[in-house]
Amino acid sequence: MAQRPRFVPAILLLLILPLLSACQRHQKSTSVTVHLLRDLRSVYGSELDRRILDFEGSNPRVQSGQHIVIASETGDYKDMLQRQSGSDNIDLIILDSPDDASVSSAVQAALPQAVNVCAGLKACPANVPAIIPSQIGGNDREAAQKFVDFLQKTPAS
Repeated sequence: MAQRPRFVPAILLLLILPLLSACQRHQKSTSVTVHLLRDLRSVYGSELDRRILDFEGSNPRVQSGQHIVIASETGDYKDMLQRQSGSDNIDLIILDSPDDASVSSAVQAALPQAVNVCAGLKACPANVPAIIPSQIGGNDREAAQKFVDFLQKTPAS
């Protein structure tokens, strides 16, 4: 009976190691991004910009420890609202007014759950609805809710 060379197991090991190292788990993201749909040209726009900076400067985190980042979606505000279908990658919608909800049945359906964030934007007595769509869950919902809670408080002057 012929003997197998002794270096075969070593060669097999060298071939398998790169495959095993390629199967490493992906590292967890260190941040949760809240995708915000808003009117960048709104009369409240510059105040919302300041509030986003204030919020992010406070080093907000979800319970898992991940940092919260706010990212405003760019594009035509009315067009983006019209395209809201409930399955979009939007975690938070801040309307200029409740009337803006009329352009989308999905946004209109979510309007009763909206909270007024006029105090945080120095826009009171105007009604500035903030909506977290119902399909948003987990860390994304928690992060969006923390930002909404922050916006409901009147900023320090």
